Amino acid sequence: MRNQLNAVTCAECAFTFQVHKPLLYHDPTRRFMIYWLPVPEGAETAGEQQFAEILLQLATQQLEGVPLPQMHLVFSRTELIERIFLLEAGLDERVIEYVKHLMYLNNTGKLDPAQKALLFNAQDSTPENLCFVVQDVTSRKMEAMLHYSRKAYAAMAELFHAEEKMRMLRELFPGPHISARALLVQQPDATTTEE
Repeated sequence: MRNQLNAVTCAECAFTFQVHKPLLYHDPTRRFMIYWLPVPEGAETAGEQQFAEILLQLATQQLEGVPLPQMHLVFSRTELIERIFLLEAGLDERVIEYVKHLMYLNNTGKLDPAQKALLFNAQDSTPENLCFVVQDVTSRKMEAMLHYSRKAYAAMAELFHAEEKMRMLRELFPGPHISARALLVQQPDATTTEE
């Protein structure tokens, strides 16, 4: 959270830089793991295949009767931090990405997913509203905040707990990398699932 993950400081000149190497974040209390796999833009499919191989290895080494923790895949440091906060807040990542999907589709003139990222902001969320920050992808500058009613989120989460609706949500975000922005950038004509 202090932006020191994979940070290296040169012993000679004290210059600090970040090494983009895979990192596994494990929260044993909440029973989830997040695998941060930095991949170049356009190599996400290869990253998902690598993640699938890791999951297969874990499954073969799994102890009988000991369930694997929830496993998540992210491709950037920003996604890693966002996912940690999201899961610590007890929110469902697919439902949050669906909310982002709706925000993108309802604000097409202002939120171009090729240029703007929507990030869940746990610190500025309130008991009434979830907060999302709009970030310019190129400059990394935070530009605006959007709010989404927690009541609307709770109703949507309840709706998606029905098996048929959850299947529809999984079809929209099949994973293992779950991202509304990536979906819309890869498939600009992606439509919402019907409720």
